[in-house]
Amino acid sequence: MTLVAFVADDFTGATDALWQFRRFGLSGSLVTDVTRLHDADDVIGIATTARAAADPVARALPALRAVAGLRPLVVQYKVCSTFDSAPGHGSIGAVVAALHREGLAGRAVPVLAAQPEFGRYTWFGNHFVRAGDEVVRLDRYPPARDHPVTPATEADLRVRLTEQGAGRTGWLPAGAPEPAYRARRADAAFVADAMTEAHLRSLGRLLLADATTGGTLYCVGSGGLSYALASALATPGRAPDPAAPPPSVARGPAGSPPGVARGPAVPEPSGAARGPVGPVLVVSGSRSPVTARQIDTAESAGWAVLDVAEGPAVIARAGESLREGRHTIVQSTRGPARDPAGLGELLGRVAAETVRAGLVRRLVVAGGDTSGQVVAALGAYALDVVACLAVGGPVCVLASDDPACDGLEVALKGGQVGGDDFFLSASGMMARWTSSR
Repeated sequence: MTLVAFVADDFTGATDALWQFRRFGLSGSLVTDVTRLHDADDVIGIATTARAAADPVARALPALRAVAGLRPLVVQYKVCSTFDSAPGHGSIGAVVAALHREGLAGRAVPVLAAQPEFGRYTWFGNHFVRAGDEVVRLDRYPPARDHPVTPATEADLRVRLTEQGAGRTGWLPAGAPEPAYRARRADAAFVADAMTEAHLRSLGRLLLADATTGGTLYCVGSGGLSYALASALATPGRAPDPAAPPPSVARGPAGSPPGVARGPAVPEPSGAARGPVGPVLVVSGSRSPVTARQIDTAESAGWAVLDVAEGPAVIARAGESLREGRHTIVQSTRGPARDPAGLGELLGRVAAETVRAGLVRRLVVAGGDTSGQVVAALGAYALDVVACLAVGGPVCVLASDDPACDGLEVALKGGQVGGDDFFLSASGMMARWTSSR
């Protein structure tokens, strides 16, 4: 029985959402197309590339229609915690409007962008980001304010959603009681405040109560929303596991009620992740200064750093570096911006050709849009979360019909995820996880 289904607007967000549910003991799967949907787990997710699209509805709506057929309690449209969207690109408001237009959402759509453990907060409808020791408004946070495609020109998410065509958008204070929640039913959508995990848990209880009595609830939000829903569904008193998903346990009877954690049912991949560890390959299309610092740190530690400006020749150069046993980064993060479509295709080729040549069993992809293109190049039909490098940076095992790609360890990292030593930590954690299998 599916309790929650989510449709993510990018692949990094999809793995973050699955991680939130798995860490509370719920079983879950993540697939890349609707033909792979099933109802064998508590949670099922579909990763899309809607965030990178001028028309996100065309990419997200088929998945949203498909998961509706599972009749879950809740459907989440998973978006970035920095609300990356604009009226003409990856519009979140357009998807909200489509949920109403298609008759999927029969009442107001709750919107929660906050993810406190990641330093994302919403107060009086305005969104804030922790940047080092400071907390700044979203429109004053350089990676969001200066984003080349979806710049954050406004911190009030109600204004953003209205500009994007969501319709009448209200506001719900943090820790609001049930009457205040129900008073928002006349809105097309409402922005929910949250500053703490206690606020998330409170909202999760309201959402689950609404879904249980009023039919499938459609909501929009970050990994913080996934956390809120997972906490409401988890066994009472269970705290989230900060480091690893729960071990597989016997599945309970079909139709077990919310609160019964049934354990993951994802089959063990058949690929070569059990073999020699080998070097890590990083492919990065991220333009975030956070990722740039991570590349600088890895380069200082002796990693090879190659530039996609070399064109297709970079594939052979990456292969040579990996054969020498060097951790290798192929990136467009530093230097001038490049065509996103051509960039993603090239990085996908770098990953696919080195994996199929047997040079790589551990891969890190930096950049939400890039992740979707790279996963597609690897022929993946599903991913399972197995560990976590940082909030928003889980390690996954990829499932593919291609034996060379099946079982590949992949960490999909959003541009702003992780500390300066993220890639160094990835090489260590992924090696330990591989050797323990």
